[in-house]
Amino acid sequence: RRIEMPGFLEGMDRVRKAELLLAIALAIAFAGYLIAIYIGNIDTEVIRERYWKNVVPLFDGEIPIMEYPPLSLVFFVIPRLFASSPFGYNVAYVIFTYLFTILGLELMRRIADHYGADQIKTMVVYSVLMALMLEFIADRYDIFPAIMTIAAFYMFIKKRVSWAFILLALGMMTKLYPALLFPVFIMCYLAQKDRRSVLEGTAWFVFVAIATILVVYLIEPMAITNFIDYHLQRPLEVGCVAATVIYPFSMIGLTDVWILPATAPGSFGSDDLMGAVPDAIAPILTPLMILLILLVIGYYGYVRARTERQDERFFLISATILAVLLIFIVVGKVFSSQYLIWAVPFYVLVIVSSQDRAFIKRLQYLTVAAFMLTQVNFAYIYGYLGGGTAIDDLAMISMLVRNLMIVATLIMVGMQMQKVAKDGFHDDGEHRGEQCCC
Repeated sequence: RRIEMPGFLEGMDRVRKAELLLAIALAIAFAGYLIAIYIGNIDTEVIRERYWKNVVPLFDGEIPIMEYPPLSLVFFVIPRLFASSPFGYNVAYVIFTYLFTILGLELMRRIADHYGADQIKTMVVYSVLMALMLEFIADRYDIFPAIMTIAAFYMFIKKRVSWAFILLALGMMTKLYPALLFPVFIMCYLAQKDRRSVLEGTAWFVFVAIATILVVYLIEPMAITNFIDYHLQRPLEVGCVAATVIYPFSMIGLTDVWILPATAPGSFGSDDLMGAVPDAIAPILTPLMILLILLVIGYYGYVRARTERQDERFFLISATILAVLLIFIVVGKVFSSQYLIWAVPFYVLVIVSSQDRAFIKRLQYLTVAAFMLTQVNFAYIYGYLGGGTAIDDLAMISMLVRNLMIVATLIMVGMQMQKVAKDGFHDDGEHRGEQCCC
């Protein structure tokens, strides 16, 4: 027998129905998270860090000194406007992160629709990857800059130059990494000789960034200087790729390393790998990261100027942004689990824009496996072991395996970019998406 749909669904097309059902499924997942932390009386980072260390001092008239850009305080404060108790704040915060996740779902649907890609597949892959990162979405704040970044990308493809760069600057003032999209956008304009958009975008980006920094600096200078010093001076965090590559050599006696726990002075709030080799490697990583990012963006500018088909351009810019983000993550001195949230939208766009089924299948499986192992590692290292000096060889090797998976996805995306730039897509179908600047 035919199953009757509820009345409010009858007038919706299949894409909208899928979007609603996915939004409901994610709502159930977020509600389940809240129930779990309530029943388990779990000490969340939202309560421990956001509420007590950031929000309470602010509402007492003191500007908190943080390792984050100043605009992050806005996202910490908003949930406090709806709840004043610690757990009430946590509930409001999780609801806030859910709303941003659903905003991302809608933006992903619109981007897919703009290019004529499969909207339902786009939303399903996005929802699955976000669900795998649920604990980090609900208990961190990276979902906010991630969705601001994808909103900037959406404005970019819709030729809304000013809004694209305003959102990008605001995202950078929330978390540093959205700045990585700035040179990609500029390179796209340069490839098509659109000097007006280069000037307009740069002007808006610089103006919004400077205005935000200046206002905060006049109120509390250390809110800016502390953020800069924090990122320049910190050592290797135990989960970063370099640390997990170095550590196995200590297991066989070739290096002498130890773990400085997050609670110790000079730890920068994370468990860090210390020793002569980590200390020597740490200063090299940032220049290496910048070099690799510039090489990828330069290559994108080269192939973008020689690519005519719109579907190929869509894949190339999505792959470029994903590659740049992954380089920032895997070559950096810190690889916190929540960083993968940044890459989720562009993993999805690469998957739905590629026409190589073998590549899509491999990338999907490897990404899901890496995300699942990220959750397992976090539960084992910080839920079971307690982190710090209790982190054992098994934990470090497991993080190394996860890191190698992410590096493998980066290599796969780079190779696929080269393949598309050289051979293009081979289907005979006519692309249905709208024309846009990228």
